[in-house]
Amino acid sequence: GREFGTSEEERVVRLGDTQALRTEWVSTDALIATVPPGVGMDLPVTVKVLGVDNKWRVGTSPYAFRYSAPYIYDIKPVVVGRPLVGPMEVTISAWGVGLWDTNPTAQMNGVSCAKTTWVDNRTIVCSIASNQRVAQENPEVRVGGQRSSCHVLRPGICTVSLHHRSVNSPKALKVQIRAIEAHGGDASWLKERLAAMTVSYATNTDDHPCKSWTDCRVKSFDQALVSGLIMLFTGICFFVTIFFLCKAVQYLYTVTEDWILISSGRKEEPEDDEDELDPFELNIRFF
Repeated sequence: GREFGTSEEERVVRLGDTQALRTEWVSTDALIATVPPGVGMDLPVTVKVLGVDNKWRVGTSPYAFRYSAPYIYDIKPVVVGRPLVGPMEVTISAWGVGLWDTNPTAQMNGVSCAKTTWVDNRTIVCSIASNQRVAQENPEVRVGGQRSSCHVLRPGICTVSLHHRSVNSPKALKVQIRAIEAHGGDASWLKERLAAMTVSYATNTDDHPCKSWTDCRVKSFDQALVSGLIMLFTGICFFVTIFFLCKAVQYLYTVTEDWILISSGRKEEPEDDEDELDPFELNIRFF
């Protein structure tokens, strides 16, 4: 921004309704604010500077800040081979659901929990109503207008991402790593998994370190030229193969027809003189 004053002037930075823990003056156009834990998206950022005349100068930027969305990493209990049947409580472990009760809502496989109970910044309890049957898949927590992402490593829990993409891909693992590190967690085990996954790509070399098909499809002119020639050669081989197959079928049809006519006595058997055969027909016979 602009007109943040001098380093000696008092200033206050607020993110939504929450005041920054610490503010560091860099220049009249830049400040560094330490963000307190919280939830929410599209929050306004307000800067107040107390001038030498003891009057506050206030500037606000709407929709300028958002916290990282909640990140689900575990769920208990885990029921295998059958749906969850109420009444029961399911504990959802997630980062970033708030240091205080902001009335989050939870759901399981698209079905809202009968009651959602906030416990702490990493724990939500989903209560399933009596006689309610819910598949234990894709748990979700909504808090501060944001939807959580599901990254439980137990098989069958997280089956789709927020955008209905597969959760088992290098791109999805990168998203998980960024989310864990944004909350101060240790993502070294996911980085090892990502490294093991990326080396499986045949095109992953030192010169072309692509990590997915999207990264690898951008080629240089020489590579594109070679690819084009390979495709052209493949097309020619395909059409030549189709041509000879058609000729072979035609020859077999002619031979079969002649054999039927000769067997029924409606055509005399010709002399089999290979010297008088058409070269193409002779090649087909040898084939």
